[in-house]
Amino acid sequence: MFDIKFFLISLCFVVTTILALSVTAAINNEKLKVLVLYESLCPDSRRFLENQLGPNYDELSAFIDVKLVPFGFAYSVDDGKEFVCQHGPKECLGNLQQSCVLNQTTNQYAQVNFVVCQMTTHWDNNDIKECSELVGLSSNINNCLNTQMGVTLQLEAERITKLYEPSFVPTIIYDEIFDQELQDKSIKDFRGTVCSLLRKRGDIPLNDKICK
Repeated sequence: MFDIKFFLISLCFVVTTILALSVTAAINNEKLKVLVLYESLCPDSRRFLENQLGPNYDELSAFIDVKLVPFGFAYSVDDGKEFVCQHGPKECLGNLQQSCVLNQTTNQYAQVNFVVCQMTTHWDNNDIKECSELVGLSSNINNCLNTQMGVTLQLEAERITKLYEPSFVPTIIYDEIFDQELQDKSIKDFRGTVCSLLRKRGDIPLNDKICK
C-alpha cells in the first residue's frame, strides 16, 4: 500500500537537501574578495604589488576578486576641492591618474596588470602611457583628471579607505573584514595567505598544485 506520509517526508528531505547544496554551491562559487588599499608613491605599496600581487595574480585569478584603491593616508578638503597626500602633490596626482585609468574597465586582469606595471616601472614619474596602453586602456584621461569625474573617483576611494581606517599602507582586506594577522602574513607571503583562505573556504583541495 502506498504510504503518502512517508512519500511526503522523503520528498521534503530531498528538496531540503537540494536547496542546501544549492546554497553551498552558490557560496563556494563566489571568489575570495581581496581589497588592496595603497598609495601611488608609497615604497611599501610598490614592494607588495611588485613582489606579492604581481607575480601571483595570474595563477590565483580564477579564485580571487581583486579591488585596487589608490588613496591610503590621503584626505580631502572641502568635498574634494583639494586632496592632501602623505607623499605630497605628486602622489595625489598619481592616485588620481590610477583611479581614472582603473575606471575605464571592469576587466580585472587589465586593472591589476596596469597597476602592477605602473607601480614597478613608472611609480615615481606618473607617466601612465606605457602601462595603460600595455593592457589595452587609454592614456588619454584628461576628461577624468580635469573634471568632477576624477574628484568623485577619489572621494569614493577615500570613502572605501575610511571604512577600514588603515594604520599601514598597503592594507590588504579579505572578504570585507580586516584581520591584522592576515595583513601581516599577506605583506610577506600573499600567495600562501590566499591559499590558506581558499582551503578553509573549500575552494581548493589541500594538495592543489596552485598552492604547492
